Amino acid sequence: MRRAGPPPQVSNPPPAGGSEAAQPRARGAHISSMSAVRDCAQAIIVGIAEHGNDSAAIAPVIRSALAALIRQPDLLERGIARQGNNVAFSRYLYYDGELSILIYEVPNGATIPAHDHGIWETLSVYRGRLRHVVYARADDGAVPGVAELRVQSDAVLERGDFAIVSPPADIHSFTALDEGTFGITVVNGAYKSRRHYYDPAAGTYEVRAGRNVR
Repeated sequence: MRRAGPPPQVSNPPPAGGSEAAQPRARGAHISSMSAVRDCAQAIIVGIAEHGNDSAAIAPVIRSALAALIRQPDLLERGIARQGNNVAFSRYLYYDGELSILIYEVPNGATIPAHDHGIWETLSVYRGRLRHVVYARADDGAVPGVAELRVQSDAVLERGDFAIVSPPADIHSFTALDEGTFGITVVNGAYKSRRHYYDPAAGTYEVRAGRNVR
């Protein structure tokens, strides 16, 4: 159950210095982007209250809520640092102990290997492009370390595009196709602590402890 009371938002202060005219603009941009973060989070919270964790029902709500957020030009200056599981640059734009809105960089040409989550997770592109591949297990999981994956979708996502993965098809990989590629992810709850990382070509997987379940 979500804690009562207004959830905390996280952000960095607007940059200091500059002309007197520039400082009000900086403050205005800060207020605008953080208002957009709060509005986005609140819309998602309302959607989850209505639909629970039904990923098919909640997906249009999250996609609509993220559309306004992605238009904000200064999100990379907002939030607080987060320990990423698969990337070096990761920040919380919003976190209330249950719902997280994350922004992170995927270096050009880097592939995040196929992995699972244990819960639903969204992926949207803030800048750049990503090749996004979603898989489902095609075997019965009876043999440890062995996994046959079936491709569910293989698409190039551009700015504003949206995808959601959810068990049992919560396995995905993605590759940055441009310099300066950043994604935004929404997740409600904790990732499982021990996650599977797959090699689809070899038909194998290994289990790794996650660095951060949130």
